[in-house]
Amino acid sequence: MGKAKKRAGLARRSREVSREQACTVADLPALESLRDVPTFEDMGADAVQAAAFEAWVADAARRDEQAASEMHLGVVVRLDRGFPLVACVGQTLRAEHAVGFAKAHSDEQVLLPAVGDRVVVRISAGHDMGVIEHVLPRHSSFERWRGKKRGERQVLAANIDAILVVQALGSVRDTLELVCDRIARSMVLALDCGVDPVIVLTKADRCDDVELECVVRAVRQLVGPQMRVLVTSSVAGQGVDEVRACVPAGSCAMILGESGAGKSTLLNALLGHEALETGDVRERDDAGRHTTVARVMVSLGHDAGVIADAPGLRSLPLVGHERGLAKMFPEIVEAARACRFNDCTHTHEPGCAVCEGVEEGTIERIRLDEFLSLAREMRVSAQSLDPDIHLG
Repeated sequence: MGKAKKRAGLARRSREVSREQACTVADLPALESLRDVPTFEDMGADAVQAAAFEAWVADAARRDEQAASEMHLGVVVRLDRGFPLVACVGQTLRAEHAVGFAKAHSDEQVLLPAVGDRVVVRISAGHDMGVIEHVLPRHSSFERWRGKKRGERQVLAANIDAILVVQALGSVRDTLELVCDRIARSMVLALDCGVDPVIVLTKADRCDDVELECVVRAVRQLVGPQMRVLVTSSVAGQGVDEVRACVPAGSCAMILGESGAGKSTLLNALLGHEALETGDVRERDDAGRHTTVARVMVSLGHDAGVIADAPGLRSLPLVGHERGLAKMFPEIVEAARACRFNDCTHTHEPGCAVCEGVEEGTIERIRLDEFLSLAREMRVSAQSLDPDIHLG
């Protein structure tokens, strides 16, 4: 990696930290006004994270015993303008980033803490805020590509166990093809980070029975029989219990969907009260307005787990997610190995085992169409990147 890129990364990180820490506690919601915030006991830490915490504190003690005694294990449960709210054993407090985050090397994997991260936070006596000193190992992280030729991966949530892919039904502008495309690319991203997706179709009350049956059948063909597809209507209370069952106590799920998909309405139905603000959608195109402006985690309570919410995403570009694509369409990848030509496009070539699979009914046409579309997008994206960008 060149020196110029390292300097650029360092400067970018310094600007990010400066912008976030320019926000004062007075600008943020008061802690007593926040509802359903998870406690540390709701989430805890796994054995790897607990061991990493002990090792980090032991190393710190060799340098400064007093500082080491002030270190606590915490979970980032909320980010307002990037400003972390951290839950520790027995207390929840605001925190700022240690100076070391701005000075970290640009090629380090962990940048700033994300919602769900287990962190080492220093809490000094007489201070009402903590300082996040270190991010502990993640067992999973949901990332999306942000930017174009010189973009970077943005971690939306860490240490999650499931992803609820939320897609609204009955949209004025949504064709079946567009619905399937959104679901497929969300699943590729989820599978690429090693987390099982659950498809949650919302606003079922806006469809008649024939339309609903058509969409659900197509979605089931697209995602395959092994994936869960839940149909919900927060207005009618349909499917809410089924969604809750996907987030058992001690687990954390992330809810993923664009603005207007009904994420906040669904979360309010799961919580049983109006905890999150909801907004209208534009009548002309059914596009939603951002109502979730912070990255937050909420505890569902009643023997259920925790859900991470984030602002609705207008787009989910696929850059370097070949692993997720292969996991999403394993039968196509397997069949392609038997194609006559190594560079087979699976569209018209003689001896194409994939097309033969479609004819024989072992591969769904809707899955092949989506596979080809997403694979083409990833090839174009990879070719447009600057040559010193690494996707691994």
